[in-house]
Amino acid sequence: MTSAQTGRPGHDAGREAGQDAEYIARLLAEIATLRELLLVNENAATAEAFRAEEAVAEATRSASARLEQTSLVHDLLGVAVDAVILLDDSFRVTYLNQRAIATLPAQDELVGKPLLEIFPAIERTSFWIVGQRVMHERVAVAFEDYLEDSGIWYSINVAPVGKGIAYFFRDITERRRRDAALQRTEKLAAVGRMASSISHEINNPLESVTNLLYLIENSGEVGSDMRTYAQLAASELARVSHIVTQTLKFHRQSTRATDTAMSEILESVLALYHSRLVTLHIDVRREYAADDNMLCFAGDMRQVFANLIGNALDAMSQKGVLRLRTRRARSPRNGEPGVRITVADNGCGMSATTQRSVFDAFFTTKGMTGSGLGMWVSAEIIRTHHGTIRVHSRDTAPTGTVFSIFFPTEVAR
Repeated sequence: MTSAQTGRPGHDAGREAGQDAEYIARLLAEIATLRELLLVNENAATAEAFRAEEAVAEATRSASARLEQTSLVHDLLGVAVDAVILLDDSFRVTYLNQRAIATLPAQDELVGKPLLEIFPAIERTSFWIVGQRVMHERVAVAFEDYLEDSGIWYSINVAPVGKGIAYFFRDITERRRRDAALQRTEKLAAVGRMASSISHEINNPLESVTNLLYLIENSGEVGSDMRTYAQLAASELARVSHIVTQTLKFHRQSTRATDTAMSEILESVLALYHSRLVTLHIDVRREYAADDNMLCFAGDMRQVFANLIGNALDAMSQKGVLRLRTRRARSPRNGEPGVRITVADNGCGMSATTQRSVFDAFFTTKGMTGSGLGMWVSAEIIRTHHGTIRVHSRDTAPTGTVFSIFFPTEVAR
């Protein structure tokens, strides 16, 4: 039997041909799949490239905007009224605006140098001490300082910037001089206001003394009545002496701070207003602490309390109540110990608008008779003693006003 007869070779050839066709079909299918995947990847790559181009464009726009903002900030700092100095975290100068360059006495290049190397004299000044605090605590601080070397007052703001700090400062010497002139003007005005009251206070006992001496002179005999008249005359003269002494204390300019009891200050002011207190039948209620001493300029404190008590008397009618209180206390802001002095009255009170403006210069509710400087000067004196003053008042029944002053431990003890 031949191979043709068995059919084996033909059968194998057909099977191989079928396998080849199947293999080719599979290859074609895989090629088609690869083409689809390639198309998908190509589309994805195109989309990714587009997104990358958008990101690059956005980054370019952002960088351009930051550059523009930096340039704008630089220009603003350059024309700022304040002098500006930027320091890094090592206290090296990194930037000065034109105002700072014109203000500072150094002539050499300052950028890149430590601030203390340039100005070693500032090490013990508030300028440097506050800068260290801001650098370490990262909190902004504003204050005023006087540089003795230059004789200039500066208003200074120190703020954290990046890892370093920035000083913003300006010369306020002229403003301080104007403020001092206004304070002197207010003191002169206070002298004028007190003069009529004091003259009345002195005239009353002197008139009594004159009458008593007349009785003594015209009496026919010396007896118990004469001794009584003489004692009354001596008492009235002692009262005159007391008024004059308190007046001199009030107007004598303090040259240095002294340890003074606030209750004594209040009593000396009450002595000056004795006549008005009697005329108006004012009930003075005192509540003094056993220890209410503090280190202060006594003359300045008298001016503060004279303004407060004088305003209280102006606000009260007949038979009003004036409350004076001193006590050891703690600051409501940070719990720091100190002395609190309260002056309260049941007078007509103040509106909310008046309360907001009561410490503004030239604000007054007394018309032509008021200078508008009394409470402003008082607030300035309190501020220079590192104290705070608050006012609470009602102009609807029950009416009244309370001024509360707190002095911290650094001036009170």
